[in-house]
Amino acid sequence: MKYLHIFVVLLIGSYPALPVADQEVEYRSGAPKFEEVWNQFYADPGHEPELADTLINARRKMTGTICEAIKHIDMKCRRYAIEPLGFIGDNRALPTLQIILKDEKEKDYFHGDALKAIYLIDERLGTTYANEFIGSNEYLTMIGKAILTKASWLKERPKED
Repeated sequence: MKYLHIFVVLLIGSYPALPVADQEVEYRSGAPKFEEVWNQFYADPGHEPELADTLINARRKMTGTICEAIKHIDMKCRRYAIEPLGFIGDNRALPTLQIILKDEKEKDYFHGDALKAIYLIDERLGTTYANEFIGSNEYLTMIGKAILTKASWLKERPKED
């Protein structure tokens, strides 16, 4: 029994701590080149629309680093990093967004945000996915219907209500 206890302690101690589901992590891919952008993104802006603005204003140079960060389901403010990819409009974001859209383990609002971003990058592809995923969940259905009716608010940048 003593050896089993030592083995378990060694085994557990040899792995890095896994993030707790409710714990959010500040992923900062591309650092130090993008350190200032990530610092602004993770700073408490007082209202959420400013979170998206920070990444949108960084433009295409941030596409790869944003995509790398949003692959982590425990990313802090992840939702506010998904939608900006659509406003940046870089096709390189499509594979990452498609993975989020199609992953059944993702939360509903991540599916909808990914669909909206896909639509903003490629209207035809977004419309195809809207038809495919409409009815999957309430939020995705709302985004899908907005895409199919070409609702103007889809192309409006986030702002405080």
